[in-house]
Amino acid sequence: MARLRIEEKHMGAKHGQIEPARRQFFARVVKTIQSAIAGVVGVVAGGSILSPSFARREEDWFPVATGLGALIDNAPTPATLRVAREDGYNQVVERRVVLLVKTGEGQVTALDPTCTHLGCRVSWDSEAKELRCPCHGGTYDHLGIVKGGPPPAPLPRLATKVDGNQIFVQI
Repeated sequence: MARLRIEEKHMGAKHGQIEPARRQFFARVVKTIQSAIAGVVGVVAGGSILSPSFARREEDWFPVATGLGALIDNAPTPATLRVAREDGYNQVVERRVVLLVKTGEGQVTALDPTCTHLGCRVSWDSEAKELRCPCHGGTYDHLGIVKGGPPPAPLPRLATKVDGNQIFVQI
């Protein structure tokens, strides 16, 4: 009986020595796996946050149907752009209106006709020689600069380039 107790203590001691080493090994394995998972999640999250700042913006120049010869000097002329964009598996064509102002020989300024006050579309009043917002009486000059009313800022300008008689607008 005494010998049995000694063997049990002896086996328990061996077992006790092996068990902490096994536990430490498994603890290290689990911590390594957790660290790898945290690293992958960090890289994915960091990449999704930082990637838009490193992405190049595509320069999309859209031709305007109105030619340079059809524009009147210092009078905004509405022109419609056909903007194609991908929406999932479909290609959607949107129509966008811009105001073109011939400011000199071969020089054109494009304005976004959306009022900066509440987003209404402005229109040209040829008698008063100003752009008017129908919603709250905001007025702009022919280059989109605020003349009166509640608009807080001038109309946004869009980049343009002229190639011969063809006008291109960047959106």
